Amino acid sequence: MELVLNDEQRLLQESAEKLVERLAGADAHRAARDSDSGFDRDGHRAAAVAGWLSLMVPERAGGLGQGMTELALVLQQAGRGLMTGPAGACAIAAYAIGVGRAATERVEVLEDLVAGTQIVVPALLDPWNSGDEDQRIIAMPYHYGYQLSGTRTFVPYAPDADAFLVDASTADGSIMVIIPAGVHGVDVKTTETVDGVRYGTVTFSEASTMSDELLIASAKQGKTLTAACYDRLLLCAAAEMLGVMGKALDMAVEYLKTREQFGKPIGSFQALQHRAADDHIEVERVRSLLFQVCEAFDSRRGKRSMAAAVKAKASDAALSVTKSVIQMHGAIGFTDEYDAGLYLKRAMALGALYGNAALHRNRYAALSEEEAAAEAEGPVRRRRRKKPRKSIFASGVSR
Repeated sequence: MELVLNDEQRLLQESAEKLVERLAGADAHRAARDSDSGFDRDGHRAAAVAGWLSLMVPERAGGLGQGMTELALVLQQAGRGLMTGPAGACAIAAYAIGVGRAATERVEVLEDLVAGTQIVVPALLDPWNSGDEDQRIIAMPYHYGYQLSGTRTFVPYAPDADAFLVDASTADGSIMVIIPAGVHGVDVKTTETVDGVRYGTVTFSEASTMSDELLIASAKQGKTLTAACYDRLLLCAAAEMLGVMGKALDMAVEYLKTREQFGKPIGSFQALQHRAADDHIEVERVRSLLFQVCEAFDSRRGKRSMAAAVKAKASDAALSVTKSVIQMHGAIGFTDEYDAGLYLKRAMALGALYGNAALHRNRYAALSEEEAAAEAEGPVRRRRRKKPRKSIFASGVSR
């Protein structure tokens, strides 16, 4: 599939490319990795000012009303520049607040989020994997709100989050709420990934929230919105991986051209050229699949199995391409002083984010069967209730 951009999408891509060139890159990534937060906060605020975080917020909620395709375009550029900020996660959190039917009075939270002054990180459990008791969060009624208890592991940017977007189980179904990180009963244990980004295990011990304050989706919409957000988080990760592997491959091609130009070809030079061509095909396969699925989600034809397929394919391809780039450069490629190693480490972290390729291949198989069975059964039709026949004496006409 050839991606044909309209004028607005082309301008958005060009502006994102210029922003990344100005703020990001390997040197900026090293500086952010060595900082206290593990990412560039100034770069995150610049992305917010550019409108990245409000891209998918509906216009009625003050956003730009764009789709997953537009968000994938900017996150691809973020991947090329090794921007490790929580732009994708915050954009999906803003989307959830914007479309949440219960989120009618969350204007202030949404404004701070899309402005980049507050970081709200999704800590969501895939509804397909809702049977995992270790990751389940229970919400019990408490005064006019809820008390949350449970644990979520491997939450990106958790140590730097101002609040968490959480799905929780109630007696009536799944709800979605925002829990401020500073609330009593919220504990975060920090761990660091291979690319320097800080993740965390978030534990809720009877953390309370008022339902009329930060409830995003009630039990009627909670499970559906959680699935929609989770699938879009997978597409965000795939878009960043596309940028990472594309930039890494560009570096390898330039390296090979330089060696050939100065008459210092590497051993088995032709074999390396063929390998670069194979890697280019892998990149284009991911690009085609990603944007086809993004377009399907934007047109409300997207299925959960599609998002699983994209994440599985992108995770495998990103690791394969970046490893290939390292081999083309030799041992120096994996050192911290050389940029190629940074792209490999970023690909490794993104490939494991929200589950690795093997997990999502299994999800794809299971979800495909469920979706096929649902299509075979056909749409569920509601039975119309028959209107009671009025008695001839109900008109009040005297006999």
